[in-house]
Amino acid sequence: MGLGTATIKYILFFFNFAFALSGLALVALGMYIRYYGSKSEELANKATGDTAGLAALAIIIIGGSVFVVSFFGCCGAIRESHCMITLYAMFLLAIFLLEVAVGVFLYINRDQAEEITRKSMTIVLNDYANKTESRAFFDEIQHDFHCCGVDGPQDWVERTATALPHSCCRTDGGPGTTCAKTEAWQDGCLHKTVNMFKTNANSLFKVVMSIAGGELIGIIFSLCLASSIRNEERRQGYA
Repeated sequence: MGLGTATIKYILFFFNFAFALSGLALVALGMYIRYYGSKSEELANKATGDTAGLAALAIIIIGGSVFVVSFFGCCGAIRESHCMITLYAMFLLAIFLLEVAVGVFLYINRDQAEEITRKSMTIVLNDYANKTESRAFFDEIQHDFHCCGVDGPQDWVERTATALPHSCCRTDGGPGTTCAKTEAWQDGCLHKTVNMFKTNANSLFKVVMSIAGGELIGIIFSLCLASSIRNEERRQGYA
């Protein structure tokens, strides 16, 4: 095997070794999200229809698939197996096409993000007085995002005649205290959350495109290596 083919072989091996580690990391992340989601299962189901659980399951499946595909790539490169490398290229192409399909779906339905977020927040806000989980969840959002209510402090005024929750205040006095409307954050949490989602979505898009670019490189290298191995096998057959 020539120097160029040997170089491609080892590049492909180390590429897939890193790819396998990323797959294991995705599995671990999915398991963590699933475990964390189970701690507030009632709230998650009520607010998002167990979206967190489904997302965790999807991450675990994708991570497992990435690990299995990388295994074929590593073994095929080391053993110089034309069959395994070709199978690896096909799997990698399938993952790439799936990512493209998911990306297109999310782009087409991007305008629904605000509607879904509004519905979820409204459900949790309505349960604020009756559910400890809902109260802790919304207090955390208001405190961390410097916001109040879904669209603003008026959401609380419409629901109760008492003062606003402590987490609405610019100076949070903690549980057991209240907040006057004049001292509250005026921005709604929906606006803050959607803006954060858009910012993170742009970063996530760049990461996904980087991964997709790496997958294309892996496909090209694997097909080149598979072709080189097949040609070498043919030359040996003619000898």
